[in-house]
Amino acid sequence: MSIYSDIGLNTSSSKNSTSSTSSSSKTGSDSLSQADFMKLLTTQLSYQDPTKPVDNVEMVSQMAQISSLSGITSLNNTLNTMSSSMTSSQALMASSLVGQTALVNSSSGYVTSGNTLSGIVPTEADGATDLTLSIVNSAGEVVRQYTSSGSVTGDIPFTWDGKDSNGTAVASGDYKVKANGLVKGVSQDLTPQLYGQVESVTLGNTTTPTTVALQGLGSYQLGQLLEISK
Repeated sequence: MSIYSDIGLNTSSSKNSTSSTSSSSKTGSDSLSQADFMKLLTTQLSYQDPTKPVDNVEMVSQMAQISSLSGITSLNNTLNTMSSSMTSSQALMASSLVGQTALVNSSSGYVTSGNTLSGIVPTEADGATDLTLSIVNSAGEVVRQYTSSGSVTGDIPFTWDGKDSNGTAVASGDYKVKANGLVKGVSQDLTPQLYGQVESVTLGNTTTPTTVALQGLGSYQLGQLLEISK
């Protein structure tokens, strides 16, 4: 009888004697659980030498290890639960985005013949005067141009009907929106932002961000969406 046999552990000396029955016995784990560790500690106390009792400092240290193990296990369980909850919430949010309209920092996109292209031109707090909006095809040709006299401030919305200056629907293809205006009396190029309909959402993970596919504009990370509306 030994301290190891009391808690169900076999020593090397007893291994040979039990080899004949090992095939019918259940294989034990190579690692100790918290319950095993506690059982080992209490058995150790029962077998201590009365003339050399276990040091109190060592006892406290072992108890602290048990407490740390319990805390880490609880923390891991909590993090796993939070991760599952966040994934479910993200999936629910992502599914609700399909069909919505999102605004992104892009001045070009693919336009199907007969469709429109809309967005805004940010003019910041200083505003702009004599604003010019040009629609340019992939060959660099201006197919439509809009002008506005006077002063404008803030986000200026626009919608291109997909037609050239003669009122004819343009061919399907890539088109770029260019804007220019006078800011404090100085000519300055402004950067338009475009709206696109959400076609699909690809859920990410710990290493890959969630991406949103916008009609005619491509894919964007969820954090790159400036605005979402119906």
